[in-house]
Amino acid sequence: MQNQPIVFPNHTAFLGGIKAAVLFKDSVTMFEKPASDPFEVKAKDGGEKGFKVIPWGENNDLPQQIIAKVDKSPDLSTGLLFNVQVGFGDGIIACTFKVDDKGVKTVVPVWDNKEINEFFDYNDINGYLIEQLTDMNYFFNVFPEIILDKNTPPKVASLTSKEATFSRWEEMDKTSGQIKNHLYSARWADEAVPDKEFVQVTPVLNFKRPIADLAERIEAKTKDKRFIVPVTFPTAGRTYYQKAYWYSIIESGWYDFATSIPQFKKYLIQNGMTIKYMIYLEHDYFKDIFTREGITDIKKQNARIAKEYKDLNKYLTGLANTGKSMVSFFKDSPDGKKRYKIEIVQIENKFKGGEYLEDSGEVSNMIAYTLGVHPSLIGASPGKTSSMSGTDKRELFIIKQALLKPIRDRILRPLYLVKRINGWPEEIHFAIPNIELTTLDKNKTGTETKIS
Repeated sequence: MQNQPIVFPNHTAFLGGIKAAVLFKDSVTMFEKPASDPFEVKAKDGGEKGFKVIPWGENNDLPQQIIAKVDKSPDLSTGLLFNVQVGFGDGIIACTFKVDDKGVKTVVPVWDNKEINEFFDYNDINGYLIEQLTDMNYFFNVFPEIILDKNTPPKVASLTSKEATFSRWEEMDKTSGQIKNHLYSARWADEAVPDKEFVQVTPVLNFKRPIADLAERIEAKTKDKRFIVPVTFPTAGRTYYQKAYWYSIIESGWYDFATSIPQFKKYLIQNGMTIKYMIYLEHDYFKDIFTREGITDIKKQNARIAKEYKDLNKYLTGLANTGKSMVSFFKDSPDGKKRYKIEIVQIENKFKGGEYLEDSGEVSNMIAYTLGVHPSLIGASPGKTSSMSGTDKRELFIIKQALLKPIRDRILRPLYLVKRINGWPEEIHFAIPNIELTTLDKNKTGTETKIS
């Protein structure tokens, strides 16, 4: 039985004849094309007008793909959660800034402004912060929405976070270069063009000057009551949807390796197997076969996959033993490189009972590094001799919080729009205080709040 192919539920496999693990290269290709051509949809509150939507990813489902990948990786999900939690600090507060004669700035919390307190309570401002931090860490794109009241002139009554997964931009206006509308639907990944009843359209404020833009619309007595305040963490070469830096862990192939280790480890232990080769199949390898052979039934597709692995196992076993050559079809990728349908990599097996333990630790550290999280801060042990003192960890925690300032500033941006439109005092500012760890001899709780 060990010489027969073992097909796993996700259609990866182990070919016993050649002792090869088979993986797909889908992770690499999901970022090759940032967005496909715009497609037209109608919205339930947009009349008969059509809106040209810019897809997020080649199949307009990149956010859903990212979420699915995070869900399969304990390292990724824990690291992202850590970044959300640290970014939250002690929540959003209103404050004033004071500068002394030496130029030292002091942050003074404002607790007694009734209007601001009511706005924060009504809008669950810290719940809003968690939603914004989650989308910012996952996607580097957030979509805060403000809703005006019915007063004349109106004030901002509500500040909410629209789910990034369900958000799409309309194609920018070719004359002004501005994105005019935000389209919202939970069905982007399920339907090529969602029915208008499941699409909501909201005007978008000017990316560079949202406060002035909203003030001008109010002065012109706009009938619109809802607006998207565009907020992103800019990345190079991206016009519509930003590309989070940590996606490199997926593009580099480390993610595939990380999520494959537990599955192959299980079968290695159960069957006493070793792996001599890694075989990478193009992400659409079986899709092309199904299309070419007209196979649409799920059971027949699974049977065809099993047959393909059986044939590969038989052929490659002979290939390894006799030195036969192998022909692999390829296609050109957008960057001009050749992408082979099958790629075989020989690996050196140095394991004797502890298969992939060292590799598992290495890939966990690589994921933590990509997320900007020191492994020691989330309980990982980066090495057998890498003990770390509490002081070292405390300093790492302080450094981590300091590096979050640009992200916090972006998320706080819509509150300054609310401040201006609602006429709050000019000296009011907003901050997210840090939680700083201290020693028990200074504070029995081991923590204190510091605003910086």
